[in-house]
Amino acid sequence: MNLTSKTLIYTPDWVVSFEKEMAEDIILGNNAGRSMRRYRRRYGLSQDTLGSLMNLRRESISRIENGNVTPTFDFVKSFIKTMALIETIRVERAKSGEMDFYFLENVAKELGVPLEKMPFIMKLAVNSYDKKLMKIQKSLKEIKYGK
Repeated sequence: MNLTSKTLIYTPDWVVSFEKEMAEDIILGNNAGRSMRRYRRRYGLSQDTLGSLMNLRRESISRIENGNVTPTFDFVKSFIKTMALIETIRVERAKSGEMDFYFLENVAKELGVPLEKMPFIMKLAVNSYDKKLMKIQKSLKEIKYGK
């Protein structure tokens, strides 16, 4: 599956590698739905939220994840690109706490993610990263203070 057919100016090489690894996991793995569920959960997305992102009902996401429906190629491609954008936003947030919206918007364009979804995706990615950070900080405090 060729995820990047054009020259990428903004999208870092690691994002392209991330997309390829995800594609291999989903397409060549034993269970596409299970792999997709793992990525959805990795970013703390509910089936409803993923459905909103992918323009599907929650029930459709559930059927895909449970293996009752085989996802279309276009769905898998869109899913991979959306997850790659979420990962890019999280990494950008982790690097400095501030985000270069111009950079992220251009990555979204290169990935083919609709720009009208950017505010929603940004919010999801930042919330997901912040929750993960808080969980790590809490765990470190428990280790330090023996709670």
